[in-house]
Amino acid sequence: MIGVISGDIIKSQKIPKQQYDAMLYQLDQSLRAISNNTSLWTIYRGDAFQLQINQSEQLIKTAIIIYLHLKSAGYELRQSMALGEVDNLRSDIKTATGSAFVLSGQGLDKIANQRFTLQVAKHALDESFSLNLAFVDTLLSKITQKQANALYVYLTQADNSHAALAKELNTSRENVTKLLNLANYQLIERFIVHAKQVITTIAKGSE
Repeated sequence: MIGVISGDIIKSQKIPKQQYDAMLYQLDQSLRAISNNTSLWTIYRGDAFQLQINQSEQLIKTAIIIYLHLKSAGYELRQSMALGEVDNLRSDIKTATGSAFVLSGQGLDKIANQRFTLQVAKHALDESFSLNLAFVDTLLSKITQKQANALYVYLTQADNSHAALAKELNTSRENVTKLLNLANYQLIERFIVHAKQVITTIAKGSE
């Protein structure tokens, strides 16, 4: 079982032409930063992307980190996540097939006003997990760019002590703590840990 994320920039058609290249560059950099040469991804239709995650238990964390990276640059993103099979592993995922790709793509077409959705092939997602995902969706949609950047750095740095983050963000430790608290970082981190456990259980059950 693998994870696939299909996503796109919200209201990208309203971005001025002179800023469109900057948006594409930011999307490219966000995907490069998260993939770290271990995931396959492609950008299509100008503002959309698809990302294959072979370590399926990292699906939720990956989606949240991509969201934060782009939000810290001023862009809103919606992502349709899916867990399923891949029928044929390819170096170019545009030609890959399988339930993970189908469900992810279909989910993006139906995502409406959400930032995150998740579907699992041949598995009904627990209602409590869906509710928690909806809460996280709401929390992240309300944070500011500075809060998103602080949370992104917190979730991606090996040393994420507030003192270390203050040096990385060139600000005070007190300000880092304030930004992270406003971003509900402890709740987000707890959800990421919980999501990893849930997905690991689902993946084992599909073997």
